[in-house]
Amino acid sequence: MGSLEQENRRLRGQLDDLLRRARENESKLNRVQSLELKLIGAPGLAEIVRLLSRDLPKISRLDHVGILLEDITGEVGLALSEAGILPSPGHVELNPPGRLPLRSYVGPYDARVHAQRCGGRDDLASLAIIPLRRGEQPLGALVLGSRNPQRYLAGLDTYFLERLAAITAVCIENALNLRRLRELGLTDALTGLRNRRYFDEQLPLECARAQRDGGVLACLFVDIDHFKAINDELGHPAGDRVIREVAQRIASHVRPFDMLARYGGEEFVVLLTRLEFGAVLEVAERIRAAVAARPVVLDEGLEQPVTVSLGAAQCAVVPGVADDPAFGRALLEAADQALLRAKQEGRNRVVIGQSLTSPSRHRVREQQKGYDRFGF
Repeated sequence: MGSLEQENRRLRGQLDDLLRRARENESKLNRVQSLELKLIGAPGLAEIVRLLSRDLPKISRLDHVGILLEDITGEVGLALSEAGILPSPGHVELNPPGRLPLRSYVGPYDARVHAQRCGGRDDLASLAIIPLRRGEQPLGALVLGSRNPQRYLAGLDTYFLERLAAITAVCIENALNLRRLRELGLTDALTGLRNRRYFDEQLPLECARAQRDGGVLACLFVDIDHFKAINDELGHPAGDRVIREVAQRIASHVRPFDMLARYGGEEFVVLLTRLEFGAVLEVAERIRAAVAARPVVLDEGLEQPVTVSLGAAQCAVVPGVADDPAFGRALLEAADQALLRAKQEGRNRVVIGQSLTSPSRHRVREQQKGYDRFGF
């Protein structure tokens, strides 16, 4: 009788252990599914990275989560930087081709082998590296570490990890495809610059940022002189060549964080931030001189002299004022009026239009009348 009771207790203990494991797996599955749903609903690559970095350590009780991403074209890095995410070793790392792990690894953590994947950490005891791929195309890898040596044992069932990796890979691919589609809609096909739609979307955001943080905000309108005559006399292919070349020369004289767009036809617009008051004149003159410095070489070696006229407006913004939606429109209008004045005064020149006061009480007022001219 005693042996039967012992056997019953043993079986009950096994059953309790199985039920405990089943409940743990169910709880783990629910937590992972919650993360997966968030990943599927993420609006872009940056949010996917944030979810993995922020939620996965909590859900899975991990001491380290690293995300390795392939970035052959620089598109991934650009998408992350636009959202304020900078790569950092061991956390979010952009790898050149050939450095991504192509096979899963689950087992002990060896700092001599794995430290480069984990930001040089030497306090981890077990590790799981799960590749991210779509078909045969590698996208990256998840690197998951724990101080518990029993957490990732060799031979461990990796179903949940492989499932999470598969869903993550699909979400990354979809996010990049959506970004490419959006880029097509915001990029000028002829020059590769941003288009007017993008500029109109970003102008209120940049103005609001300036109104919060302060600083000088300036706008340049750039117009190719006598462009209609070039089109009429030499044809539209020559006109397209001139537009592309002028776009490149303008781009070479603005900073990466300035906003340059083709505004329409032969007209470009530049929004300049983080300037010293008055520095807009120097930037505008460099652009004017760069365009006029040498002719545009057309087909069969024909050289076409090209000049541009520029209108500029600027404002020293006092930080902390309320956002004023009229501020951007006023800045744009002031630059446009200055451009008209540059055309009227003979072209191939820079005209600095009226400076604007910092927005106050939801109004933008003119600070001064008239124009300061800087013509050649």
